[in-house]
Amino acid sequence: MKAALFGAVAAAALMLTAGAANAVPIAAGSQLSTNGSDTFTSTSVSFIGAGNIGGASGSFATDFGVIPPEIIGVVTYTDFTNASSNFQLYTATALGNTTTLVAATISSFVFTPGTPLQSLDVKGTGTLTLTGFDPAPGNWELTTQGPGGTATVTFSQTSVATAPEPASLALLGTSLLALAWALRRRYLG
Repeated sequence: MKAALFGAVAAAALMLTAGAANAVPIAAGSQLSTNGSDTFTSTSVSFIGAGNIGGASGSFATDFGVIPPEIIGVVTYTDFTNASSNFQLYTATALGNTTTLVAATISSFVFTPGTPLQSLDVKGTGTLTLTGFDPAPGNWELTTQGPGGTATVTFSQTSVATAPEPASLALLGTSLLALAWALRRRYLG
């Protein structure tokens, strides 16, 4: 009975630590920049057509760092307002790989009126995905400027993966291994 308890705890611990070890996170600091055309007001952004990949680094560099010139408009955006949350800001596809950003929050929505140009800077947090990688937390920023209203202007958007949260399953697995070791020493000598 004691050996069975030890075996069950050890097996659970190994399964939890093995699952965490197989994860392939998007590396912290990995960056994807996109650009395109939009119209904006003091409270909203509307995108016009598809956008482009402007640059990629870290985990994104392999799939999106060198995009053939014939691939244009690989990024699809979702219009949003200052009150938006939990929306997919973009999806980008190139060379058989896909990345998305699901915006969880808008932490800053700064509209600066001006003549003849006005500007908008939006920042937030969200979850980045990339083919072959686990979803990762990230920060994003979108900047645009122009006459505003219905005028078509350009924007740039950058997403940066942040350090993942502590690996809770790995910590739990390590704790269970320690428990199994203590049980083994106590009951099996």
